[in-house]
Amino acid sequence: MSARKKVLAAAFQGAARWQVVLLGGVLTVAFMLFFSSADRAAREGTPGVIELELAFSEDRFSDIVHQWAVAGTLPLQQRNLWIDFLFPCTCAVLLSSLLAWVAGGSYEEWSRGFVILLALPLVAGLLDWVENVLLLFLLKDSSDFSAPLIFMASAVSLIKWVLLLVSVLATVYHVFRRLRRFVR
Repeated sequence: MSARKKVLAAAFQGAARWQVVLLGGVLTVAFMLFFSSADRAAREGTPGVIELELAFSEDRFSDIVHQWAVAGTLPLQQRNLWIDFLFPCTCAVLLSSLLAWVAGGSYEEWSRGFVILLALPLVAGLLDWVENVLLLFLLKDSSDFSAPLIFMASAVSLIKWVLLLVSVLATVYHVFRRLRRFVR
């Protein structure tokens, strides 16, 4: 086994423990509760951060930022984006470790496709960081928005959401597959 494969095997096998799943789950739920309450406080009848992430057009992006500015919630939304740099770490660890733990087996038994599935939440986390950097850069000067950067941030966000959906669906599939083995 090559050095790269040994490192991957150690990382994914280490993550496939119930303790890692539990820690990732607790931290992810804590962040989700924080963002849920922060988003409710920041919304004041305005669009949320996800709407901004998926704005795609300069007009829609500008409209959302304008609504936040009028409602006085723009600084709170910017602060939430800074805090959002931590959430992808916990969510990625949770999804990747849960999938590895539920699927069972060892790295040597896993197919290359399955290892790629395990990496999808980590890639989604990296994309979330890229998206946050782009959004914070765009929000730094709300008088002049860059249409290409807005489109790029939204495209990165959309890819992130698709990867997360694939990860969740793969995990659900493996949960049912494992349950079926126990029922037999």
